[in-house]
Amino acid sequence: MEVTPEEWTERAKENMKKFLNRGGACRGDEPQTLVGAALENTLGYALNLTMKDPNEWTDDELQQEYMEQLCFYDAESRKTIDKLTQQMYAQGVVAEEPCHLTILPIELYAEGKLYEVALFRYQFGDCNVTEPKYVDSYGRVYGSFRDFLRNNKYPSAEVMYPREGRLEAGEDKTVQYEVGKTPAWKAYYFKALDIATGIIGIAGATGAIFLSGGIATPFVAASIGSALYATGRSIDVLRDKSAHQESLNPFRDSESRTAWLSLTAHVLTFGTMPHISALSGVASTSHSIATGFKVCNFINETGNIISDLVICDTLSAMHSSYYNASIETRLAHAASICFWTKTPISIRRAELMMKNNAIVALKLFGFEDHCCEYFNNDSHAIDIGLRIAKHSLEYNVLIGSDPSEPGTIRIDGTRFPIKALLRLEPNEVELLFDALQGVTATPGDRALFHELCLLVRPTSGLPPTENEDDGKLHTLVRFLAEEATRECLPVNELMEILLQTYAVVKRCEELAHVSPTTFGLSVEQGGLCIGRGLWMRLKPAYILLASKRTTPLPADQTTDGKLLQDDPSKSTEDKDTERVVRAILDLNEEQCVRLTEVVRQDPNYLCIFKQKPHDAKTGDAVSNAEGQQDEQLYRNLKENILRALERGMDAS
Repeated sequence: MEVTPEEWTERAKENMKKFLNRGGACRGDEPQTLVGAALENTLGYALNLTMKDPNEWTDDELQQEYMEQLCFYDAESRKTIDKLTQQMYAQGVVAEEPCHLTILPIELYAEGKLYEVALFRYQFGDCNVTEPKYVDSYGRVYGSFRDFLRNNKYPSAEVMYPREGRLEAGEDKTVQYEVGKTPAWKAYYFKALDIATGIIGIAGATGAIFLSGGIATPFVAASIGSALYATGRSIDVLRDKSAHQESLNPFRDSESRTAWLSLTAHVLTFGTMPHISALSGVASTSHSIATGFKVCNFINETGNIISDLVICDTLSAMHSSYYNASIETRLAHAASICFWTKTPISIRRAELMMKNNAIVALKLFGFEDHCCEYFNNDSHAIDIGLRIAKHSLEYNVLIGSDPSEPGTIRIDGTRFPIKALLRLEPNEVELLFDALQGVTATPGDRALFHELCLLVRPTSGLPPTENEDDGKLHTLVRFLAEEATRECLPVNELMEILLQTYAVVKRCEELAHVSPTTFGLSVEQGGLCIGRGLWMRLKPAYILLASKRTTPLPADQTTDGKLLQDDPSKSTEDKDTERVVRAILDLNEEQCVRLTEVVRQDPNYLCIFKQKPHDAKTGDAVSNAEGQQDEQLYRNLKENILRALERGMDAS
């Protein structure tokens, strides 16, 4: 990727800033104490060397990795690492002596490209007594930073470096730097040398991005040097504040806000968005973050917008990608996470930080402390929790919880047991939110939805659970998904259809004094149940029972819990529906099974339930005539159904 002469210094400053914040806000210059494999892995990552394929690890290497004593780099890379450690441990320093290491970024600009190489500042013993030394990627040792500037062997290039070899922040929270030229600038023979062949180990995100145009393949060309956690200080800040009982709320605490925005920006783009590090410098003074999660937007000076939805979406995507990734990808990500947080590189440590970081996110986006016990040490649960938070923001609905109900949360006012939500598969979370769009905000609809969840029939093959009801929400979502595929309808429309159909059946059952309801749902049966076993697909059941209803279902038109039957506003279509449900309820189990087959096989099944008006006798009282007519229509309907069953038996 080409970088123009006008912009290279700005790009270089942004690249240096991630090292300034490595291990914490403006703490990049603080030495990291390392020894053995931890030192070797940190050097290897900083030099962007090639890792050994973890699929080829021996049993002994697996044991070493568990004990955090394994060097992850291949034999060729080890030659470079060993050369550096031999230089550092020269002059009688014992191998067990901890090394105090600081990594300084050196930015080189030549031939229209920007490169970044690592310079290592190291000390042994008491840092207040001994003087630091420097070693570059060639293995050349320098007694001082001035010695490095005057005598390095980098090819001819313009160079930007931390002032006096210290990663210190200026007023704008960026690295204090100086710009110059490499010593080779005056040497003619270096000008003809391709700079890419003159640098050992192009470090970090800059080399991979600006040299190749994208992130390098970690186990082919170079170990991944991306900025998954390019401002790794973010995790460190959040974990430290959590451990010391400080506020993690980004809307009340500027340091937390800075950490979250900086972390998310880098995870989102894997280090490829220009000027992204500037987000952290502006976040702490930004006033564009409102106290409501839905309207949270962060705008930096480049016009980029990082919202709470982006934060949650990014963390959700990264968490799910990490735990679903191959072992080599997880190792590369673990190396990135640990490197930028100044933690000894370890898959186990990275996973722990990932989980802790995700739980912090869940707290920020609606899951209170009393909910977090459900997510500890459970990657699937964390994944589901992050997706719920993400979709709640995307669909503009609120998540809330009540300490008096620690096992539940409310999504847009609808109550859910947390264990039931955690039984969902990741792809089903969005389907649930789609379905909730078909549930209105009225208490009546929410009550019907809760009842429907309890009426779902168990599905065989599901993992066992202490409470059978916990798996019913998963089955309901799966039922809606299959119906949506079959009928080519949106899930939210099918949810509306399902609620209306259930409401009609429930009302008719109450009129017929049937309790408890016979209504049920089943994925295995492929539909909904009425009576003693009539199973119908959702759409046919809606067409038959609910599509022609004209009178709104009353929410409080009851007497002693029963709906009034003498409703003067009841239309002809409503009365027809009530007779159909009554007729179905009167069928025995065998008749219901036969009717199920007839309805599914006969495309003209609606003719079975068609009702023709019966002429009333003149001279009778109006009320008696209406009552006799309704009863006659019911008997005719029952006869039509029985005849259809007989025809079905004959046909079979």
